[in-house]
This record gives sequence, structure tokens and C-alpha cells, in this order.
Amino acid sequence: MIASYPDRRFQLWEYRVSHGSLLIRSPKGPNVDRNVDLVFVGVDYVAAPRFLHGVEVIRGAEGDQAAASAAIDSVDPERVFVLLSGGRRYLVVAVSVRIGENDDEIFDSPFAT
Repeated sequence: MIASYPDRRFQLWEYRVSHGSLLIRSPKGPNVDRNVDLVFVGVDYVAAPRFLHGVEVIRGAEGDQAAASAAIDSVDPERVFVLLSGGRRYLVVAVSVRIGENDDEIFDSPFAT
């Protein structure tokens, strides 16, 4: 397991086409003090709903790699990540993921230059 946030609500928040960068954010709010950001870099494929209630981030297993390969050509197994949410597996194929908490304003971007 890479990270687990069973009690947080996440949303596909921002995608930057130029670098294939994806932000999935659980924003701070009335009952939570900090944002939680899942930042994927070098994204080739995403299959996930807009909202995720509770998320565990893990490396893809053999079946996940096969599903990703069925969607796009030649997938490096090391680049397959799984978002477990609500008993379902959602795929992200990316070079890397960075997970962190921050106090940024809700619409601040980690991709700002």
C-alpha cells in the first residue's frame, strides 16, 4: 500500500495536458484541517469517477496491468496504480505519484509555475 485515506472524499480536481499531470484532491473543509493531494505525473491513462469516497492507493496487480494494456498499448507494470474506493478498483497509468497534505487555498494548484 502506498497510502490510505478511508474517511476522506476525493475529487478529480485538475489535469494539465502539457505534462500529463493529474491532481486528485480531498479539500480541507469544515471537518478537516488540510488538503490531501494525490499528484500523478506522466499520466497516460485514467479510468476513475469524478468523486471517490475513501481511497487507498496501491500498485497495480497482474489483472490491473492486463486491464490497462487492454485500454492502451504497452504498459510498463511499474506505472500502473490503483485507487481502491467503495470496493472498486480504478486505474491510473503514470510515471509516478506524490501524496501530501497542505494548507493551500482550495483552488491553489501544485502545477502553478
